[in-house]
Amino acid sequence: MREFSRRFLLPVLVVCLAGDASAQFTKEYTPWPVVANGDTLELPFWGGVNSPKPSLVDFDGDGLVDLMIGETRGKVAYLRNTGTISAPVWTPIAARIGGVNTRTWHRFCDIDADGDLDLFCDAGNLMTAYYRNESGGSNIILTFVKDNFGDFETGVNNTGDFADLDADNDFDFFLGSVTGELWQYRNDGDATDPVYVVGSSFYDSVFAFPGGLKSDTKEPQHGFSTITFADHDADGDGDLFWGDINNNSAYLFANLGTPSLSDLTKVTEFYLPVTTFGLNHTAFADLDADNDIDMIVGAANGNDINNLLLLRNSGTATTSNYVVEDSNVIHGIDVGSYAIPALGDLDGDGDRDLLIGRGDGRLSHYQNVGTATAPSFALTSNFYKSIDVGLSASPSLVDWDADGDLDLLIGNEAGKIEYWRNQGSAANFAPALASSQLGGIQVDILAVSCPVDWDEDGLVDLVVGEWDFNGFANVLLYENIGAPGSPSLALVTNRLLKRVPRDFAIPTAYDWDCDGKKDLILGGRAFGATLYKNTTAAGTFPDSLTLVPQPDLLPWSDDGYRLSVAFADIDGDLLRDAFVGEEDGGINFYRREASSCSCPSHGDPDGDGVPSVIDVVITVSIAFRGFSNLADVECCPHRSRVDHNCDCQVDVLDVVTIVNAAFRGGAFPCDPCINGNQCLR
Repeated sequence: MREFSRRFLLPVLVVCLAGDASAQFTKEYTPWPVVANGDTLELPFWGGVNSPKPSLVDFDGDGLVDLMIGETRGKVAYLRNTGTISAPVWTPIAARIGGVNTRTWHRFCDIDADGDLDLFCDAGNLMTAYYRNESGGSNIILTFVKDNFGDFETGVNNTGDFADLDADNDFDFFLGSVTGELWQYRNDGDATDPVYVVGSSFYDSVFAFPGGLKSDTKEPQHGFSTITFADHDADGDGDLFWGDINNNSAYLFANLGTPSLSDLTKVTEFYLPVTTFGLNHTAFADLDADNDIDMIVGAANGNDINNLLLLRNSGTATTSNYVVEDSNVIHGIDVGSYAIPALGDLDGDGDRDLLIGRGDGRLSHYQNVGTATAPSFALTSNFYKSIDVGLSASPSLVDWDADGDLDLLIGNEAGKIEYWRNQGSAANFAPALASSQLGGIQVDILAVSCPVDWDEDGLVDLVVGEWDFNGFANVLLYENIGAPGSPSLALVTNRLLKRVPRDFAIPTAYDWDCDGKKDLILGGRAFGATLYKNTTAAGTFPDSLTLVPQPDLLPWSDDGYRLSVAFADIDGDLLRDAFVGEEDGGINFYRREASSCSCPSHGDPDGDGVPSVIDVVITVSIAFRGFSNLADVECCPHRSRVDHNCDCQVDVLDVVTIVNAAFRGGAFPCDPCINGNQCLR
């Protein structure tokens, strides 16, 4: 059996936060190999795919079929075919084509006959937005024209389609109505200057209900719909495929008329060889150059995984026979919903492994089978260590009991944080439930744990996010008032941030601007994430006045809802990269680039090229202010690595070394910025 070639080429996207040269990140879809269930994932860090709405079009006019994927977050991703007509190679070009917010649906059509495809989408006012394609070369430009094109009353989540069913060489527009009839907006203009009028509110008597009426009440049933035209029998006219929220397959209305006079007649309401939760978006094209049309189906009504299907036509151009070739066109890490990442060395081999909290309350585990500088991940379990916290697992890896190995804190939908103590060792992670409600913490629902030593006293404090039914979710701060090995939590505040409307808070503590103080990154139910700059004095807790929201967008703000960030130096370059989980169940990866935040000269913390008293002051400050673990030290000019003897600790020995170098002509025994002398962070 001939299989489609679906290799993906892998460009990167460089993004940075305005005004902070140190915070430059590159989004990468396949930075290193990731294997799951024996399958090497082509786009492991694409992010999740929920409710996809695909289109197969030749967007760049090169004669090859490109792939567009619409998502509920109002994005249409553009994957260009850089392969051939018989072997598509879909290369990610834009995560949001033209920067357009398409909201709940999209369609492409050359509405002005200028040879390129224009974009039509949900305008947000129950009408249709029109973006003219003015692209040139590799520069994609979609220019907004109007938000009431053709007076198409499409509503929300109803995808219409353009077709010429009357052979007058221009495009009419068709839409499934909320009562199940097919509407036609007829083009009474021409191919270059369309003028639309309502042609029919019951076109060809098409009525899309299962059996016409519900079997129990004999009343019509209908909901959101998607309309697609394609010539399924190669007779030269457009047939109608109708996906509906109340149909777990798709309708076929065959055109039994002629190219100039249609006669759409219902053939079946179970056209697809598979069933889903419904609202199936069909897209057709000949993907293997065998002169018949193949199909991609997006299951857009709640299928979290196995929802973007590739179906090969094993029949002929006149008699199709579709076989499922692949249930996931995008092969990436996808736990279904509500992915929350955590990274740590769970097997003592010196590199970071990946845990992912899942919406079903379990954990997925990807073991790093590579190295600290050349990672490679393999899925070992989607039910790691048989841990199940109910729903919405939010894991954090931290040495909670200060015994030299990582323990596990997991927030859950019940509003509690479970403490799983590592009963094994640094090389043998063996978590056992030590507390089902750490510190007696209880929030409304959806507790999210974020351990961090915010007051720099050497004890790990705890930041907790929450969901609030009243719409004023906040962040709670608990101080660790215990001792190393015997933590004890005391509530500092249940309003770490200013009280503003907010349903959900997903906190991450991270020194974004390299000023030696942890800032706060906050995801939530809303789209995107917010950076709160910590303006308090070092060594003290911030509060709602000193955590100041920043206007700049974080690099991953367009990745979706319920964003959760975990930072780790995954490639041994002394800079922490970002792993971003999202509501759709996927993980996005952003590599942190050196930019102006490069590793300093050997033994020169302030980067001025000369060991001096300033270097001594920096080393003393870091060594005696709680930064004993290099996991807390970012490689920036003013927060330089000061582990001058490369023992992965910053202590009095490093002070002695820098004093000898600055005042006695001594040489540094090691260079912390070369491979072999790096510390796992």
